[in-house]
Amino acid sequence: MAFFDKRFTTNDGDTYAYDYLPAREDKVVFLLIHGYPSSRHDWRYQVTDLTGAGYGVIVPDCLGYGDSDKRVDIEAYRLKRLSGHFAELLDYENIKQVVGVAHDWGSMLLSRVVVWHPERFHKLVFLSAGYTAPGIFFDVDGLNVLSQSQLGYMQLGYWYFFNSYDAEDIITRNLESFFHLAYPNNNDIWISSLAAINGTRSWLTANTIVPLPPWLGAEEKARWLRINSQKHAIAASLNYYRSLMRGTQASDEDPLTDVERTLKVPVLGICGSEDKVTRADQIGLGIKPYASKGYTEKVLEGAGHWVMLEKREEVSSALLEFLAS
Repeated sequence: MAFFDKRFTTNDGDTYAYDYLPAREDKVVFLLIHGYPSSRHDWRYQVTDLTGAGYGVIVPDCLGYGDSDKRVDIEAYRLKRLSGHFAELLDYENIKQVVGVAHDWGSMLLSRVVVWHPERFHKLVFLSAGYTAPGIFFDVDGLNVLSQSQLGYMQLGYWYFFNSYDAEDIITRNLESFFHLAYPNNNDIWISSLAAINGTRSWLTANTIVPLPPWLGAEEKARWLRINSQKHAIAASLNYYRSLMRGTQASDEDPLTDVERTLKVPVLGICGSEDKVTRADQIGLGIKPYASKGYTEKVLEGAGHWVMLEKREEVSSALLEFLAS
């Protein structure tokens, strides 16, 4: 238990919660970065499987999530700053190099850590969301127009709601409903409710509750509700979206060149075939132009967005196979 629920404070004063189980012998360590609206508990199956195979894992709650600090000032979420925190955490545990694995918004973070600290990575794995090269404008409006034209629905309509002034209040007052939208029991829910313009707001203000998906239990739901009922939990985590939409990252990222954005280690992409927002046919689009050491892709049939929970064995096996390749 000494390896679980550890605390680390950065040089600029933010405290992170994390778990760290060292590798056996000379095996590598996996850095597992969760997405939105989650915590390090997303990786519970992979922690068991990877450590069972002798590999190390270091699994933080990102700033604003889980049991880490809940900063509400948007400037705290400059991704270059947060990238430095990850490097400090590895130094704190005397870890020289890792296999970086990230899911959803964690992929946006990993995309920055590897650019500013490339020497720390042996290989990279992006789940559900691919590499988003820093300094390349993330055009939410353009992506919504394109997806509406090509797919018949907008993929990122929820970004506008997350950026609105009352999002925190609405989510907080309808927290259980938000849980069921984030972890749906039917992947098509995201087309009509999450991705659609005003879909998230409509779902929450109606306080919509649906049954749990088969890959989540009541205990996991209770833990999520406890974590996200903490003071400032919702406001803090929304700052990732707001910081990107409001240009908070621009001054750090705009000067980067394509040479600096190039990934200098092998990359694996994993996605669920039924993910309606971070789609399997799109995960490689941002990776391939920058993957100078090769890109491999694995689509998990029948899975939605939460592939590490829905397809435990397939994800863990893919990680181990990629490491051995």
